[in-house]
Amino acid sequence: MKLKNIFKYTAALALSVTMLGACTGDFEELNTNPMEIDPETLPFDAQFSTPLVYSYPINQNLFQYWTSLSIDNYGGYFEVPHSNWTMARYSLNRGFCGGMHENFMQNIFNNTRRLIRQCDESEMYDFSAIMRIVEVYNLLQYTDTYGPVPYSSVLEADEMTERPSSYAYDKQEDIYKAMFAQLEKAIGDLDTTTDGLDSFDLWCNGDRSLWKKVANQLKLRMALRIVKVDPTNAQKYAQEAITAGVLTDKDILIDKSYSNELRRMMDWWDSGIGSSIVTIMNGFKDPRRPLYFTTNVRDLVKETAVADKNGEYKAEDILIAKGSQYIGVPVGCELGNKNGGNDNQHVYYSFLAGSYATPLPIMFAAEGWFLRAEAKLRWDIGSESVQDLYETGIRTSIKNQYAYRKATATATWSEKGLTAPNMDEIISDATIDAYINGETTQENYVDPWKADYNFEALNKLCVKWDEGASNEDKLARIIMQKWIANFPLSSEAWADYRRTGYPKLFRPKMNMDNSNIDTELGPRRLIYSETELNANTAEVNKGIELLKAESSEVKGSGDTGGTRLWWDVKDKDNF
Repeated sequence: MKLKNIFKYTAALALSVTMLGACTGDFEELNTNPMEIDPETLPFDAQFSTPLVYSYPINQNLFQYWTSLSIDNYGGYFEVPHSNWTMARYSLNRGFCGGMHENFMQNIFNNTRRLIRQCDESEMYDFSAIMRIVEVYNLLQYTDTYGPVPYSSVLEADEMTERPSSYAYDKQEDIYKAMFAQLEKAIGDLDTTTDGLDSFDLWCNGDRSLWKKVANQLKLRMALRIVKVDPTNAQKYAQEAITAGVLTDKDILIDKSYSNELRRMMDWWDSGIGSSIVTIMNGFKDPRRPLYFTTNVRDLVKETAVADKNGEYKAEDILIAKGSQYIGVPVGCELGNKNGGNDNQHVYYSFLAGSYATPLPIMFAAEGWFLRAEAKLRWDIGSESVQDLYETGIRTSIKNQYAYRKATATATWSEKGLTAPNMDEIISDATIDAYINGETTQENYVDPWKADYNFEALNKLCVKWDEGASNEDKLARIIMQKWIANFPLSSEAWADYRRTGYPKLFRPKMNMDNSNIDTELGPRRLIYSETELNANTAEVNKGIELLKAESSEVKGSGDTGGTRLWWDVKDKDNF
């Protein structure tokens, strides 16, 4: 059978959709094709490449809506370096909370569910298995952003002669059950072989055994996510995933010259490196710092300072010389406008060490080691010690981040007129051993201009493993190192923070919604988007009732940033 013949039953749009900065209209348009396309002429690889690529969106405006202006901040990696954007101070904007919904429905689910059905019908089970894994990868982020979302109703509508005008929401608990089932099906179906997988496989390059590891790592992620709400199944799924095998050495990256839009967010001055990650990595003397971010990219000067015709400042006006310090943007402060003047120099703090050509990150092997370390700590799964798993995770992260980021990081340092540290020293055994045995802790945050923006360090544990420590402190170390290793995957960072409370993150100096969002806890979810409320009103309101029914803490109307998700259990200790 010709590969393209599996599409003869549909003319659904599968090619990448350009957002051009505007949110889409009603929900149904996310799931139907407004154009007539001859399926025989659709390039086969394009059918599959869209959901693979849009797992880390390559559209600039969608990237902002997706995580950049919200989840990137709440996960502790980034911070908006100006006052133009109030979501950093917890005033959630419905118009900008819909990016995760829009990306999943339009670029992921719109393609994966169709391809799964068609490949199953054509007995191309390994192809449909891959789409199941990609679907779950993105569905996990989607439901962990909002809670209840439309899922089963959309699948049911595919079997109808006419599509309905609205789509019902599922409880998050039911969505998790569906995701575990999809992964189980996918893992089994990867034992089949269909020619042509490597023609479109941007994640694993046709390696089915690697896809199984991705699926099992997802399964282990999800198992630990539900440990407080369903501990029996959490242990069961964790045991299955670890026995079958997760990633150990190879990261999943898309390295096909797609535009990495995280860099654009930095160039637009709409994203800056956050003070939490910088002070933690500074305190640890983390060798990955120059791979993640640069030092300050300009002299930081007194507000009254005036540069000469060559752009140079007088020595007495310079507070922090260019390139002399790793420094992050303070959290939730009134920083000033986005103009690049001396009244707001936060845009000149540490810059992302990466370019538009930096590969798109999907999943890191180091995460697999830290997931196993937590599972060992909780349930004694596996033969390796918690300490060995923890330390192997650190070694794997440092070596892999070096391989993945060195070239574009070095280029960024040069582009900004900065002298990069010796990158090759990062992966020396001596450097890694020194880091693993480090006994220093997070440093305080000191802002060059306003003492009101200063923060005292919150994390008091060092990197060095302490076998005599409590399970709580052991977990804190594991999650801290997983958090550093997973940079810049903010959805996982935010989920781990909500689940465990680690690492402890600086909280905003200004909370613009303290009636709904606890300043110390931070946002527990994003609110449903304006377009979804307008297009699918009745079902969204029913979804809010589902959210309230399975939440252990409801704030305000329920559809607020302070309402907890199903697995985010209030007053439930980690052990």
